[in-house]
Amino acid sequence: MLQKKLGKEEVQMTERKGGVEEELSKIAPVLEAAKAAVGGIKSDNLNEIRSLKMPPEAIRDVLEGVLRIMGNYDTSWISMKRFLGNKSVKDELINFDSRKITPEIRDSVTDILQAKSNSFEHAVIYRVSVAAAPLAAWVKANLEYSTVLHKIAPLEQATAYPCPFPCPYPCPYP
Repeated sequence: MLQKKLGKEEVQMTERKGGVEEELSKIAPVLEAAKAAVGGIKSDNLNEIRSLKMPPEAIRDVLEGVLRIMGNYDTSWISMKRFLGNKSVKDELINFDSRKITPEIRDSVTDILQAKSNSFEHAVIYRVSVAAAPLAAWVKANLEYSTVLHKIAPLEQATAYPCPFPCPYPCPYP
């Protein structure tokens, strides 16, 4: 009886894992494309944004999304300019691990995207700033990827420790 139950749970877990891997395989190329686009941003374009006295609202919205994802809630223009002035800013964005996005950060950035969705539309932001368009794509892709990672977290935990009997000994049930 116990073996039937374990077998059934294993089949369900395998099905869920397949569905999750499919979701990840759909969003991973989007995230990689966004990272590549960020890598293609010219330093001159970032400097152009930094040189603005006050940025257009769309640029400000996108940079607020970027900073929040990076865990920085100081979204003043001074903080944004400091962030853009960092010599390793592109590397930080390209190498950012979406697992660092907490549910609170994800909710906060989702609110920005919903309230200011027009700022994150490629055609709109590209007209405003060539450099901000890849950043907008990066924000959206990281948010989507983080959402999928959040969905699969329980599954990852279950597959990391599949034994239904939590105990301090090596599990006899593979």
